Parts: sequence; C-alpha cells; structure tokens
Amino acid sequence: MALFAYTALTSSGGELSGKQQADDMATAANALRERGLRVLEIKAARGSSGFLGQENVSDWFASQRSVSPSSLVFFFRQMAFMLRAGLPILQALELAKTQMSNARLRLVLKLMLKDIESGTALSLALKKHKDVFSNMVINLIFAGENTGNLDEIMERLAIHLEKKAAIRAQMINAMIYPSVVLVAAIGVGAFMTLNIIPKFAEFLLAQGRVLPASTQALIDTSAFVQKNGLYIVGAAIAVIVLILLIYQIKRGRYLIDSLLLRVPIFGGMITTSSMAQMTWGLSTLLRSGVTVFDALNITAGLIKNRVYVDLLMRGSDLVLTGKDMVSSLQHPQMPPLVLQMITVGEKTGSLDRILQELGSYYQQLLEIAVKRLSALIEPAMILFIGGMVGFVYYAFFQALFSLVGG
Repeated sequence: MALFAYTALTSSGGELSGKQQADDMATAANALRERGLRVLEIKAARGSSGFLGQENVSDWFASQRSVSPSSLVFFFRQMAFMLRAGLPILQALELAKTQMSNARLRLVLKLMLKDIESGTALSLALKKHKDVFSNMVINLIFAGENTGNLDEIMERLAIHLEKKAAIRAQMINAMIYPSVVLVAAIGVGAFMTLNIIPKFAEFLLAQGRVLPASTQALIDTSAFVQKNGLYIVGAAIAVIVLILLIYQIKRGRYLIDSLLLRVPIFGGMITTSSMAQMTWGLSTLLRSGVTVFDALNITAGLIKNRVYVDLLMRGSDLVLTGKDMVSSLQHPQMPPLVLQMITVGEKTGSLDRILQELGSYYQQLLEIAVKRLSALIEPAMILFIGGMVGFVYYAFFQALFSLVGG
C-alpha cells in the first residue's frame, strides 16, 4: 500500500490535512469521502516511493524540462476541439496526453489525470503546476468551470498564447539585427586597434616626423585602449552587473524600466508591445467573465515593464474602491488612445470587444515599428562601421602623404 498526503474540508467548513494509506490515489480519495470529507488536494506523500519526488527516473527527467508556448497552444486547441465534440474532461485529457510530444507537458497531464480521477476540479489540478500554467490560465479555466463554456475558454487561451508569442517574437527580431551588427562593429574596432594600428604606428614613429593630428589621435587612442583594455572591459562588466543587481530591486527595476520608456524609438516599441499584451489579456479575461479587478491583477503578471505592472496593480486597487476603469488607469505613460477607447467601451458596454480591437491595432503597429526599425538600423550601422574604417584609412593616407611630401 502507498501513503498519500491530502488536504480536505470537513462538514463544518474547516480545513484538514493528513495522510491516508491506500492501494492507489482514487481509493484514498474514496476513503476520505466516506469519512465525510471534501477532498481539495491529494498526492503521493514525499518519501513514500519514486525518484526525487517523481514516480521514476524518466518522470524526473521530464520534470526538469520546459514547456514551449507552441506546445501549450496545441494542447488548448486540442482540448477546445474535443470538448466541443462532447468528450468529458477525463477522456479529453487522456487523448491530449497521447498526442503531446513535449515530455514535461505529458507528465503534467498524467499528474492532472490522477488528481481529477480523485475528485479534484480541473482548475485546482492546474494550480498545482504554476510553473507550466500561468495565473491567467488557471483563472480562466475556473471561470469556464463556473459558466460551463470550457471549450470557448480553451480556444481563447490558444489565441491569446499565439498573440503573446507573436509579440515576443517581434520584439526579439527587432533586437537581433542591431545586436549582431554592434558585436561586429566592436570586433572590427578591436581588431584594428590591437593589430593594424600598432604596426602602422611603429612604422610611422620610426620616421621621426611630426604626424598629422588625425593620425596622432588614432595612434593615441590605440595606445590608450591597449594599455587600459582590461580596465575598460572590467568596468563594462561591473556596470552591467550593477545594472542587473539594481534591476532585482523593485524600486531599481521601476527606475530602469521608466528610463527605457524614454529611449527614442525603443521606448515607443516597448510601450506598443506592452499595450498589445495588456489589451489582449484584458479582452480575453473580461470576455470570459472575469471581474475587472481580477483581470487587471492577472494582466499585470503578463507584462514585463514595471511601470505598467505597477499601473495595473494600482488600477485594480482603485477599481475595488469604486472608481471606473479609465480613471483608475490614468498615467502619463498610458497612451491617450487606450484611455479614450476604454471610456467608449465602458459607456457602451462593449469593453471586451474594444480591447480586442485595440490589441489587434497595437500588434499591427508593433509589426510596422519592427520593420521601420530594421530599415533605419541597417543603413545607420553601415554608416557607423564604414565611418570608423574610413577614418582609419583617412588617418593612414594622410600620414603617408605627409611623409611623401616631406
């Protein structure tokens, strides 16, 4: 017999935790129900069997892997299709488990099936795996259980995750090209400073002549970098580490994120990305029956920029005091268009639809911004690297002409 740890409600409404011996989890749950208890959670007791908290070694290896957004999208779409077809939750989850290529998600579904077989609600089974399913997913599934439209909820979750992944991919793509070009520029500069310029300087200085100002400046810069290169690299690493440490502090992260919003071009892209995620998240939650207070709290967890996170958290508190949504979200960094459209949505009773349209608008705006940024950065980087190399050539030839002319 195995040992199972449980949490249950007594007939008087009190919470009770303990352990129950049984052949399997379903038998343990039935035994608890016969005692008049309502099972909230039941799982294998630690140390009873298995490998490092899992049933076997393969399950432990699977638990160390991550779940990609595409796997979650596939899972929710499958569940939506099967629930619409009339399959019960257990059968739908069993079929979904057999179709999953992701080992971690397969393990999670196996554990969820055991929980649901023992009488646990789907939302509570999901809650045990918060590292895989976000608060938004858990709250929407809970709302779907209460309203009876789980299939619609699953479909909305799949759409939301697709939109979120698309926004994230667009932001990453916007940063890849400038990062690669910047690294290339640093590499070219370092190669010329450490290899080309010193050799040329040695030849010119051996002539014993006064060098042109541009050539002398180039040689002095190369000598400075050679002499203090390690200090420069060390200082750069120290600054990066310091920024990362400051970013771990709530107030420091707020200040850094606030500064990022003021950076030309990039700040606008961060705002556009945040608005796309915020409006899509709020639309999905409100359409599924979640309250404005909970929707603002949950959406705050979807956004990375601390300025907007704090704004949504503060907004949820103000909504709780009786203020409307638009006045609760008033902030200098909140685009006027969003506030105006929320006002229209609250007055007409179509807030969820208007927020969805805003999400589509901001996602299109982000796509345009990414393309425009790529179009601007490419010639700018070419000019930067070309100017750097061109100056070196100019200084070299000026020195050669002075030697020939002298």
